[in-house]
Amino acid sequence: MKQTPLWPVLDDYGLHKIPLRFYALLLLLLRPYICWVMVLTLPQTQRDMLRWFYPMQHDFIVACLLASPLLLLLAALSQRKPKGQPGWRHVWRFGRPILFAIAAADLVLSITQLPPQVMLDAPWRIVTPVLLLISVFWLWRSRTLTLVFAEWPDATPPAKAG
Repeated sequence: MKQTPLWPVLDDYGLHKIPLRFYALLLLLLRPYICWVMVLTLPQTQRDMLRWFYPMQHDFIVACLLASPLLLLLAALSQRKPKGQPGWRHVWRFGRPILFAIAAADLVLSITQLPPQVMLDAPWRIVTPVLLLISVFWLWRSRTLTLVFAEWPDATPPAKAG
C-alpha cells in the first residue's frame, strides 16, 4: 500500500520542493532565449523562423532584455544545493519579486504587441498573454513560492531517516 507524503513535500536537502509550475513559468518567460537558441541550430536557409514569433527585430531585443534578469535567477537555482556558492542566496531571496515584475512587464508587452485583429488573423498569439496572466496571479497568490524563496540550504545536508 502506497503511503501519501505529508505536506510540505521536501527535497533531498530538506527544503521545500520547487513546484513544476515554476519551471514551466521559467520556460514561458525565457521564450526569447529559447527561440534564439532554436533558430541558431537551424540551417542558414531557415533562420527567418524567428520572425514568426517576433516580427520586428526591436520586439525580440526588448524581449531578451526583459528576460535577462531571469538568467541570474537560473544561475541561483543551479546553486541551490549544500555545496553551492552561498553568494547566490541573495539573488534567490529576491527571486519572487523578480519573477513577478518580469511576468507583469512581459504581460503588458505581449498585450501591446498584439495586432489589432488578433482573433481573426492569428488567434494562437493570444495564448501567451493568457498564460502570462495566469502566471502573474499564481505568483501573487502562491504560498509555496514564498517558502521556496525564503529557504537556502545549509552547508551540510540533513541526515536521511532510514
